[in-house]
Amino acid sequence: MHGTAVIKNLDHLGLVATMIDELDIENSIDSEIPFDTNKKGLSYGMLVKAMILNGLGYVNKQLYLTPRFFKDKPLETLFGTPIICAEQINDDALGRTLDAIYDYGVSELYEKVSHKAVTLLGLTPSTVHLDSTSFHLDGAYRAFQVDNGLNQPIASEDEDAKTPTPIKLIKGYSRDHHPNLNQVVLNLMVEHQAGIPLMMRAADGNQIDAKAFATLVDEHIDSLKAMSNTSLTLIADAALFTQKGLEAIKEKQIHFISRVPHKLKEAKALMHDECSNTLTLLDENYSFTEHAITYGEMEQKWILYKSALSAQKEEKTLSKNLLHKSTDITKKAKKLMIQPFFCEADALATLGVFESKNPLVSLKNATLISKPKFTTKGRPKPNQEPAHYEYYWQFDITMQRDTFKSQSEEESGYFILATNNLTLTPSELLHEYKSQQRVERGFRFLKSPEFLSDALFLKKPQRIEAMLMIMTLCLMVYAALEYKIRKELKEQNKTFPNQLGKPIQNPTARWVFECFFAIHELHMAKAQKMVVGLENNHRVILEVLGVNYLRRYG
Repeated sequence: MHGTAVIKNLDHLGLVATMIDELDIENSIDSEIPFDTNKKGLSYGMLVKAMILNGLGYVNKQLYLTPRFFKDKPLETLFGTPIICAEQINDDALGRTLDAIYDYGVSELYEKVSHKAVTLLGLTPSTVHLDSTSFHLDGAYRAFQVDNGLNQPIASEDEDAKTPTPIKLIKGYSRDHHPNLNQVVLNLMVEHQAGIPLMMRAADGNQIDAKAFATLVDEHIDSLKAMSNTSLTLIADAALFTQKGLEAIKEKQIHFISRVPHKLKEAKALMHDECSNTLTLLDENYSFTEHAITYGEMEQKWILYKSALSAQKEEKTLSKNLLHKSTDITKKAKKLMIQPFFCEADALATLGVFESKNPLVSLKNATLISKPKFTTKGRPKPNQEPAHYEYYWQFDITMQRDTFKSQSEEESGYFILATNNLTLTPSELLHEYKSQQRVERGFRFLKSPEFLSDALFLKKPQRIEAMLMIMTLCLMVYAALEYKIRKELKEQNKTFPNQLGKPIQNPTARWVFECFFAIHELHMAKAQKMVVGLENNHRVILEVLGVNYLRRYG
């Protein structure tokens, strides 16, 4: 019997597979994109489940390695059917699945899946966070997109209303500090309780958030309002605070919380007027002053905050930047002193431009020196007239770092939050805005090195767009598991040890995944199997999660 025993690695994938089933993701996909039963293979829903398991398996990045990933996994336990084998989960099948998702409509399909998922989790999204991030792409991409391998551009929406236009894989503002690489942008709307993404939309790599956010509000808020069946609050960064963004908010009749852009004329005036005044203390870090503002034909509450911790950080950064700038400007000023000019007018004009562009420097005792130039070689003859004169500047270089530093330090640590919910207190407004880290945390998860991909490896823009949906589904499952584990631990008054062995009730899903490493399924003769490696801590998680999880590891 021992000679025929086979070991399969279950690890944390049983948790992931069970949550996928609880959120009904597989059935949601299959009900929207039915698989042709005459074709051999797995349904699109099962293949999506396979990609989520692979994505949360923390092993490899490329699709073509997926069959290898499942080679040592207990497929019947994970998929609930004995007919599946690893060879069926190949790059051709996964590629066709991504194509089917794109043809259906990536954002439309995801929204249907997410709405069902939050309903099954019992969540009511009354607060939604909006943000975007970019993913860089390794490799070269054509200026036009290729369809079915032919070197022909895909028709635009104007040319063929039935054919969606793929995202553009081009350079843009890179949040990952890879400005030399093509990229794609992912926009997310995330609910506030569990951090479940309710909406995802891929966009061109050069998306301008200030324009895109208003469009996203216009296109997606109605469905979110219907799902929440209560008043909705949208939280976003300063990119939302534009004329079109406020118009969309007003039209949809929702509340918003946003940071006011520093460059706004009204924001500059408010900060200038209040920086010298004493603010009301909120806590040991924050102080504030409150103002009633009518902006964009909307009554708003603007609260100017000062963070003592942020002020300290900004002042340190300011000192470093000023030192770097002064060194750079000094080099430029010295180059200016050895630059020849052919007339006084050119010299004066160049000096004026230099001073206007570099207010950090003061050029004192500026004197224009003329030097004769002769066309003949050697020493000029007595009384020989020069061919022309060249003019050079001489001056003393003085940096005004202290003046600039004092002016900038006056505004260090200040920021303005705006809302049209006039009932919010300064403390509540700040707390709500700081919860924006939920979506930022989701982006960090998607970009972590051990996750599916920091750089996408697919070549077709259509498949990249569909893969972004798979990545967002991975985030959904991860967030749902973490939410349920924490919720049930608190409600059942149980704990789970953290990395230091301390009992806690808020473990991260990643830590739980790590703790479930080396749990195996042992397959023996006569179709007998058993799970080995389970310890008491594992059973705590399985028991609080419920009977479905216990069965998977039973």
